[in-house]
Amino acid sequence: MVDELKLTILLKQSTHHLAIQEHIGNWLHRAQLSDEEFKASHYERAFKHIVFSSLIPIEKDGIYQQGRAYVLTIRSPLRDTLQRLKLCMQQCREDEHFQLVTSEIQRPKRMTHITEMLAITPVIVTVNRKPWLHENSVEQLLQQLHNNAVKKLLSLEPETQVEEGNHFIQGIRVENKKPIGLHYKGRKLLGNKLKLFINDDPQSQRLAQTVFASGLGEKGSSIGAGFCLAKYLV
Repeated sequence: MVDELKLTILLKQSTHHLAIQEHIGNWLHRAQLSDEEFKASHYERAFKHIVFSSLIPIEKDGIYQQGRAYVLTIRSPLRDTLQRLKLCMQQCREDEHFQLVTSEIQRPKRMTHITEMLAITPVIVTVNRKPWLHENSVEQLLQQLHNNAVKKLLSLEPETQVEEGNHFIQGIRVENKKPIGLHYKGRKLLGNKLKLFINDDPQSQRLAQTVFASGLGEKGSSIGAGFCLAKYLV
């Protein structure tokens, strides 16, 4: 199950697209401090099961423009999380970068069978505490993405049995020639736009649905990394 919180926002400062994700994350986290459950879990090393998109429409020159309205999508497999977040955003309607105009929770079309996934925000994967780069092996990338997906699924469904050695990704393609650096706490986190081809078996489908809802890779709740679109069979 997956739900989306759609926010229409007014941008108060023109901002580069590589910096906007951090500003969005900071606004969301600041708003969450009004909720005791969010506040208590803020520093816990646990999956938040929230991932957010870039602002839509995307600007061709890479600069989001002051005074323009954009749509932000926040996705989660936990409807209660989005309902509480919606209330938080209504109490923290603006900061120095954004002003909230409208908010609405929607349920996207049900996906019965995912065939492909495309990350529209960079996917961040670390191997031995370093970012995965083009010169690293694809096998490492696949393994880290799979391991992360399994951990997210088990955090949602602890009783689920996951067969080892059965990766949910059949194939992968890196869409960018150079790593993409997203601003985060005074540094840049390097990530990549990825296209995934998903295996057909039930376990692979469940893992694909999990990362669609919770984000692919790392830093989904912090800077919206790994927000994906999915292609599926009806």
